[in-house]
This record gives sequence, C-alpha cells and structure tokens, in this order.
Amino acid sequence: MRAFPRFRRGAAVLAVTATALGLAACSSTTDPGASTDGSAESGDKLVIGSMLWNASVPFYSNFIKGQQEAADELGVTLKMVDGKGDLGAQVAGVQQLVTQGVDAILVTASDATGIAPAVKQAVAAGIPVFAVNNRVDDAAGAVTFIGADDVEFGRQQANLLVEQVGEDADVAYMVGALGTSAQLLRQQGFEEVLADHPGIRIVETQTNNWDAAEALTVVQDWLNKYAQGTLDAVVAQGPETANAAKYASDRGRTDIRFILGDFPVEVREGILAGYVVGSVNQDPYPQGTRSVEAAVQWLTGKQDKVTQPNEYLPLPIVTKANVADHAAAWGE
Repeated sequence: MRAFPRFRRGAAVLAVTATALGLAACSSTTDPGASTDGSAESGDKLVIGSMLWNASVPFYSNFIKGQQEAADELGVTLKMVDGKGDLGAQVAGVQQLVTQGVDAILVTASDATGIAPAVKQAVAAGIPVFAVNNRVDDAAGAVTFIGADDVEFGRQQANLLVEQVGEDADVAYMVGALGTSAQLLRQQGFEEVLADHPGIRIVETQTNNWDAAEALTVVQDWLNKYAQGTLDAVVAQGPETANAAKYASDRGRTDIRFILGDFPVEVREGILAGYVVGSVNQDPYPQGTRSVEAAVQWLTGKQDKVTQPNEYLPLPIVTKANVADHAAAWGE
C-alpha cells in the first residue's frame, strides 16, 4: 500500500466531545518534537480518530485507556466516537471522522461487512483505516487488523474443552453478538477442532450478545433443562458468563465445567474459586496501545513496522495451574 504523507491536510486539532464518550481528548504529555519511535516530529499534531463498537462494554475500558495513554506518549490527538453497539451509529461515526479530516481512523466495528462502505469512503478520502479488535471486510481496504486471532481463540477454547471432558461429552455453547467477527471466527475455530472429536456433542448453541444478564438467563434455562450429570460443560465465547458460572456452582451444579473467553477480574476470581476451569486471555490494553502506535508509524513513514494483513497479539490459556502468573486484563 502507498505511503501517506505525514500531514496530508491541515487537519484541525479538535477536542473529543463530552457526548461522545464522556472523555477528554488525548493531548501530548511529551514534547511534540521528541524523536521517540513513531511520535510527531514537529509542533503540529497528528489527529487519530477512533470509532468504538460500544464504549459501555466493560472490555473497552482498558482498550480506551491503552489508546489514550499511547496517544499521550506519542504526542498525538485522539478523537473518540462511541458506536453504541449500533451499526448505523458506527457508520455515522466513521463518516464524522472523515468530515473532520483526521489523519487516520481506528475502527472497532460490530459488523465487518456493514461497516465496509464507510471504511471505503475513508480510504477514498486518503485516510488510512486500521481494523482493531473486530475486523472489517477485507475488500474495504483497511491497512491491517490489530487484535486477537479469533480463529485461534476458538481453537484454544476447544482444546481446553477436550482436555477437560475427554472424548465423550454433552456441551452447551454460548456465543457473543451474532454477526460480529469475534463470534463468527471463534465459532469457526471451535468447530474446526471439535470436528476431530465426534464424541463431543454440542447440544445447545445460544447467544448472550456479550451481556452478563443475558448469559445468566441462558444458563438458568440450561440448568432447568439439563438435570444433574446430563450436561458436562458450558463453553462461552466471552467473559460475561462468569457470574452465571458462580450461580450454577452456588446451586450445587459443580457437574458442569465452565470454560470462558477473556480474562477480566470476575473470570480470574472464578478460576481461583474453581467454578471456572479456564479461559483464553485476550488483553484489550495492548490492542489499544498498539493500534495508536501502528497508525502513527504508518503516517510517519515507518510502514515497515506495521505487520500486514494481520497483527495478532498473544492469547495465553489461563487455568488454576497458572492463574497466579496472570493479572486480570481489566476490572477491579
């Protein structure tokens, strides 16, 4: 892909509106003329736009923190727009950032295909776009994807499941918001591994929309439907099922092994207490920091430092055997 000149336009440095995220715009905490890797090299600042899928989702708290701190360190201005979990709002958010003339856009979309036309508009306007955490359609023209290899994430969950239940088991599978790249790709990797283990039967598949209340309702239904000893495990793509796992344990349903995704404090506590057997640790903070850093590198002539078409971050499995070595990825 072609290099973008460092300052394509005289983009005004605009503050993040309070209605967008309730956050102040990031400004430099270092000398804008400092020669740190990828940082601004003159008195003018780059402006990086960030369109978030849904800022109210707890996962994104440390993601936002990572983006803000990287922007401060690199001496750039960060403009955030909250997509509120709604595709229309996300499309409008990307278009808003294009109109405001930002230098690059970081996109965390709920629908890889649905967001593609807005991404194409940005690319056509000469603004490089980076897909972060959730993918955008390959044809949209994003520079790269930065985040977890969600197919591998699903494989990791399936491997942990096989380790826990053996070759003969009935399992319920809880997926995230339907149509998101994380939901689709994690399920792809999960099913890929289980294809080699036909004795593991997926008896239920339901969505929780990445929502803890919905996860609890689903688990309550499953506990009523499946008597003691008839359901061997619940695998959930995200961390929202941690409280539901505790609910099951508190009611004596220790016959069900819970395998989750991601590693906030409630999942860590569940592993320590024993009602969660393990999880795949996707840390949002480095996704946030790396996305800003990569955008700045791309804009300042260091494109060789940006891995294409994917820049995957580590996905360690955490169980009781190694939980002491892993701090929670977010939460208090």
